[in-house]
Amino acid sequence: MTRKVIPFDQNGEFHFNQGLKKTEQNKKPEALRSFQKAYELDRNNLAYLSQYAYLLAENGRGAEAEHILINAFIQHQYDAEFYFILSQLYIINNDANKAFLFGVQYVKYEPDSGYDEELEEMFEVSIHDEEEVEREAARFTAQHLFQHLFMNARIEEALEFLSTVPEDIRKEREFRNQKAMALLFLNRYDEAHELLEQLFLEDRTDMHALSHMTLLYYHTGEEDKFNEFLKKLEVVQPLDDDARFKVGLVLNFLQKYERSYELLYPLFKKQSFISFQLLHALSHASYHTGRAEESRVFWNRMQTFHQVKEIYSPWNRHRASEKVSEIETAYLKDDDPYRRLLGLYKIYNVVPRDVILGHDVWDTIENLEDYEKLYISFLFQGLKLVRLGRMHKGLEALSQAGFTDEEDQMSWIELFHELYEQKVELEDIDAFAAATMYFHKRERKFSKKYLVETFGTTLYRLNKALGHIEQK
Repeated sequence: MTRKVIPFDQNGEFHFNQGLKKTEQNKKPEALRSFQKAYELDRNNLAYLSQYAYLLAENGRGAEAEHILINAFIQHQYDAEFYFILSQLYIINNDANKAFLFGVQYVKYEPDSGYDEELEEMFEVSIHDEEEVEREAARFTAQHLFQHLFMNARIEEALEFLSTVPEDIRKEREFRNQKAMALLFLNRYDEAHELLEQLFLEDRTDMHALSHMTLLYYHTGEEDKFNEFLKKLEVVQPLDDDARFKVGLVLNFLQKYERSYELLYPLFKKQSFISFQLLHALSHASYHTGRAEESRVFWNRMQTFHQVKEIYSPWNRHRASEKVSEIETAYLKDDDPYRRLLGLYKIYNVVPRDVILGHDVWDTIENLEDYEKLYISFLFQGLKLVRLGRMHKGLEALSQAGFTDEEDQMSWIELFHELYEQKVELEDIDAFAAATMYFHKRERKFSKKYLVETFGTTLYRLNKALGHIEQK
């Protein structure tokens, strides 16, 4: 006799109830796993989300809980219920200021909730000027949410969020600085410059404006002004943690790691501004100041906020930077223009690719011929070029086919330019790259069949390409 198996659907509600039961039994690690499962099964259920976040905080993972909640807040189109959930989270985190101000913001949207009385009793305050308290709550929560978006590289969303802030608050210096910062990171330099100029006219001691203007001149290549502002930034003494954080991050970006570490490490010790940005900056600053093990600790902790591939770690970026320097010496300073082209191709293939930004190799690139500079624009700026585009496609075809020796690559570059000068139609690049390898002198001779299969072409196309090369 066969028994019928009755399936038991362990849905979100089941795991949520299990979490409540485990909490009552003081089995918090098990309860946390249950709440996490409930939340993962139904991410729109605020009860599941809030309990998961609260228990994360109780287990010493308050920053992670805040990160999850704010992301959900944004996804839920700024549902006012999140002001309450976040207020409760900050109570668990013993952050009275945030708990109170997020609570006030919640009461603004839900005046009949009775939460205002709870806040007054909990924090032993008596609110006399409700309008001013509400204004401070709106100011503080807006700033906090903007910073979260910005720190997680959601710049467009951060700028869009600013437009939802009440206009009288949006006109305050702090919010104008934030807008300038967002515009700067979106490469909207003219708009950013106009805002920053006005901020400087009003207050020459504004460290946020000083930091942003330094970055602006760095990105726009105004070297004299950049150096002038950088000198000021390196010696400035921030008056509060917020300014310390800002200046430390900017100096980190500008590779002034020792000073950046001096400014940012005390914030980490105080558990202030714990975020993806702080941990990322400290990972790089500690690595470049000889604190390799500490760098790995910061890097690993950063992953709880946002997963980043290790190829982008400071140690891998350092190795990549050294590789670029080696290629620069071996190829870009060679008298042979074709070797210089090959060097640019090799630099393009160093990962992470953005390691070239701010690298000294640009001094050498500035002195290259115009043709080679065009190739750089093709590689890194997406400039559409027919001639160099076809040469590049041939190099890519060789790489994909496993022909990565310098001699193979150089033979293609040389032959390509010969054929191009003779106005040979170079449409079927894969076939011409394969034909080049057929004629290239080496110990081993490749068969046509092998080259057709390896380069993904046809025998007809290969023979046609071979014919053009034989006639040159």
